[in-house]
Amino acid sequence: MSATDDRLAALDLDWESPAAVTLGKTVLEKDAERGYIRASFMAGDNFVNRGGRVFGGFLSAMLDGLCGHAVRLTHEKPGTPQVTLELKTSFVGRADKGTLMGEGWVRHRGKSIAFAEAELRNEGGDLVARASATFKIGA
Repeated sequence: MSATDDRLAALDLDWESPAAVTLGKTVLEKDAERGYIRASFMAGDNFVNRGGRVFGGFLSAMLDGLCGHAVRLTHEKPGTPQVTLELKTSFVGRADKGTLMGEGWVRHRGKSIAFAEAELRNEGGDLVARASATFKIGA
């Protein structure tokens, strides 16, 4: 993708990164006013570790994407750059391959820093992992 294509993609509110596509992300609900996103992810055979569970790195990437998407929804100007400064992930349940449901929300947003949280649940509704993240806005 060229630099021009990158800038145009940043302005498209429905564009998903190649990473999000790899994770099988499907947006189900979004609310810019609340800074809220709900999405599903498809964890396939290629996401599984030696123990037969979804590798924690993939779960962290899903949670980072949820937090980042929630923050991105709150930007006044589409295409405002942002970067993750910190991501803390807690793995609290079993994550098997298949569909994972996620929610992300903005906890607090300032002019140049935002704090967001996210959770992932398995198909049975059990909590699998949660994260909190700090973002630099206008990076």
